[in-house]
Amino acid sequence: MDLFFTENTSWQLAWAIAVTLISAYAHGVLGLGFVSVAMPLLIFFVSFRTAMIITVPVAFFLTARLTFWGHQTRETLVRFWFMPAMAVLGSLVGAWVYQTVSSLVLLWIVFGALTLFLSVDLLKGRAPRIPENWYLPIGALCGFLAGITETSVNMGAPFLLLFFLLTVLSTHVIVQVCNLCFFVGKLVHITTLSIGGAGSPGVSLEEWIPGFIIAPLCLLLCNQGVKLREKVSVETYRRWLKIILFVIALMLLGRIVSMTGDDRAELPVEGKNTVVVTID
Repeated sequence: MDLFFTENTSWQLAWAIAVTLISAYAHGVLGLGFVSVAMPLLIFFVSFRTAMIITVPVAFFLTARLTFWGHQTRETLVRFWFMPAMAVLGSLVGAWVYQTVSSLVLLWIVFGALTLFLSVDLLKGRAPRIPENWYLPIGALCGFLAGITETSVNMGAPFLLLFFLLTVLSTHVIVQVCNLCFFVGKLVHITTLSIGGAGSPGVSLEEWIPGFIIAPLCLLLCNQGVKLREKVSVETYRRWLKIILFVIALMLLGRIVSMTGDDRAELPVEGKNTVVVTID
């Protein structure tokens, strides 16, 4: 029987699905942040592998919707082609990282990405603006780093947001470029997870089914979140979201500290299937 169904109890699968649905709704309200909310919550009680199997198909469809159902996608791609291109290269590196390092290292990467995500708002108004002729090298670097975190821990937004913090681009362009990077990253992510490697077995078609089944419901919840965004102050929502993510970051740091020195944390990636699931 597939590992996804044997390594998880019924309550763990219920937790994974509930968090995914709530995060999809939050994504619609905010416009981004699906995996930034889902991944830190999921890995408290399920393995990295399970968290990715559930969220990657949903993230694929969410990014496809925002990428191809918008306007001026072609113009945006022509102008910022280097960012999704470098995101693909970074995603290949990230897939190697996921297969190679221990669960503890992956937790540190999640914590770092979450901290960077929370720091973006603090840097607004203080960060310097880069000239347009620097968009290509800095954007390519951020796209590459985003690709690495996209496939290693399923969180590609922080480095992309950091780049756009340094520019004066419109919100529409920012959302479109980010989702172009997410979309190509998810194509690589699905492919590499399906192939598998020495550190984590490949994901079978049967294991992908739950994620693809709940994807339409997540799209519906995302659309409902978009409607709420039109009625409720986005700034109020952002403030509450940052508080929640800050608490999650502290809990995650506590988890990392508790694992430091634990022999299980030094296991290769196979250990990801048991290390995170254990509840102290």
